[in-house]
Parts: sequence; C-alpha cells; structure tokens
Amino acid sequence: MCSPMIQTICHLIASREHGGLEKHVADLSRWQACNTNARVAVIAHPRYLTTLDERIQFIPLNTDRSRHHPNLVWRLANLIRKGEYQIVHGHGSKSAQLLAAVQPYTETRQVITRHNVRHPRDKLASAFDARIAISNATVANSKLDWNIIHNGVELVTPAANASLQNSLPNDKPRLLVASRLIKARNVDLLIEAMQRLPECRLMVLGDGPEKETLRNQVSELGLEQRVTFFTGDNTVANFIEMADLVVIPGAVEGTPYTLIEALLHRKPVIANRSGNAIDYLPSEYLLDNLEPRHIAEKIDRALSRANIEQDFGPLFERAGEEFTLESMARATWQVYSQLIA
Repeated sequence: MCSPMIQTICHLIASREHGGLEKHVADLSRWQACNTNARVAVIAHPRYLTTLDERIQFIPLNTDRSRHHPNLVWRLANLIRKGEYQIVHGHGSKSAQLLAAVQPYTETRQVITRHNVRHPRDKLASAFDARIAISNATVANSKLDWNIIHNGVELVTPAANASLQNSLPNDKPRLLVASRLIKARNVDLLIEAMQRLPECRLMVLGDGPEKETLRNQVSELGLEQRVTFFTGDNTVANFIEMADLVVIPGAVEGTPYTLIEALLHRKPVIANRSGNAIDYLPSEYLLDNLEPRHIAEKIDRALSRANIEQDFGPLFERAGEEFTLESMARATWQVYSQLIA
C-alpha cells in the first residue's frame, strides 16, 4: 500500500506486560514497515526490542517510571521532536496519559488505541486527534466518537505434525485451553469441570507459574488420561486445528487472541463473559459464571448442539473479513490518512 503523504509513524508502548496489547503493536508496526513507504518507529522499554521486526526503528525509553516523572515526559517529548513524526500512536492507558502530557511540547498528530474498558476516560481521550477502540464493548460508556477496529491476526496455516496428532487419541471430543497459566485464567476451574465431562479430552497449551499446581490438580483428580499439558512455544494453530471446541475461561481484558484465531480457523468457542467476548459470541457460548458445574454444562450443551455450524457460520465469515491482520492494519491506515489529509 503506497501513501506518499504518510512518511513517518511512531508507536508508543508504556505497559509492563507481554500480552495482547504488545502483540497488537508488534503485528501492526511490522505490517506498516512491510506494506507502506513510511518509516516506522516504536518507543518502548528495552524489554520489547526482541518482540519487534528488524525493519522497525526501536527507540528505548524506561517507561516503567511513573507517568508523573518529569524526566520521563521530557525525554519522550524530545524523542518525538527529534524523530519529526507525522503521527504518534499510543497504545493503552499509560501511553495515552504520557502523550497528553507531551502535547504542549510537540506538534505531532496523536492517535490512541483503547484496549480495555478502564482507560482512558472521555476527559483524557477527548484530547487526541483520532481515537481507535478494539471493540464496541470497550467504549460502550463513552460519549466520544471512536473508530472501532477489531484486533486482527495473521492466519497461520497449521504445519503437518504427525507426532502431535499421535500424542492425543481422537476417540473423544477434544477441548483446548491456550493461555498463560496464571490464576486469573481460571484453568483450574476448567480442569475441575472435566470430572463432569468423561467423554472429553482437554489440551492445556501454555506455560506460567501455575503449571505445576495444575499438573498436581490433574493428578489428584485422576484425570491424567484425559488432560494433557503442552508447552507454550508450540504453534497455537496446530492445536486449534485438532480441537473440537476452544474454551476461554479466563477473565481477560480486551480481546483474547485465541478467540480470534479460533474463529479464523472456523472452530467454535466458549468464553468468559468478561472482556470483549460478548462482542463476538452467541449468548449460548458465553459463560454466565465460573462454577465448574456450569462450565461443564455449557461445554456439554455446545458439543451436543446439532446446529453448531449454523450458530457460528456468520461469525466465521465475519472473522475472515474483519479479524485478519490485513483488515486491521488497512483500517488503521485509513484513520491515519484521514488525519493527514
């Protein structure tokens, strides 16, 4: 995509995580560097250098300091002025607060993307030249105008993996939970629900501080034959391909990437009502609470629905049109183009 008008873009990450927001910036900046003539930079803490494409100009900044730290605001303002960027795009609440703080010292057009419901509120958000939100639910309480651009992912074709296929018998419906194994993801409650689902197998894909505790839980419940753990460095697409149903029990802010990938691979999903799942899934596939009995009932009902394809058909089509990296990046570029024009 060629746009002679947009020549310089800078993204700002000020978070501490390695989650959906950071993946969003890595994917979007890579697409822009590969598909436009713009010079693309990312200002972020040094820990994010390895997550970015080598075509991105990386500018390290210790964003772990308080947003009220005068040196942080001053350094950021200097970096933006020095780069002479046409657009600076801030992601998440702290980035928005920092960009608002440097407005008196810079003349660059500013765009923010709102990734979760908490921030930035309208008083802060109104200060920006353009606003993007990753879902309707994220800005349901806002009175401002937002560009709704859903997170998109690159569709990865599952590689043939005979050893993986052979590691899990195909004699029962296979469930998949793929996430960082921390308490907030509620994988323990899904494992507890497996006691009520004797006709199912569960694939747990991921790593994290809770992994050993979850393994012990599986052992105590005598579920070793039906619950299998896999390490998180495996390709998610391979597991989605093997699954009959993807389950997302965690209270996730924003949109879980596993949800988007599953829909792109035309696999049905059951998810926690929190975050943006309500923007995507039919109500029958949303968890109303996290009681293991309720989780088991929802899964059992979903697997026995004769018209599950019918339930998800329109969603699968929508995913192919709206939830790809290409569609997300082009829509974002459109926002930039309108600003510069």
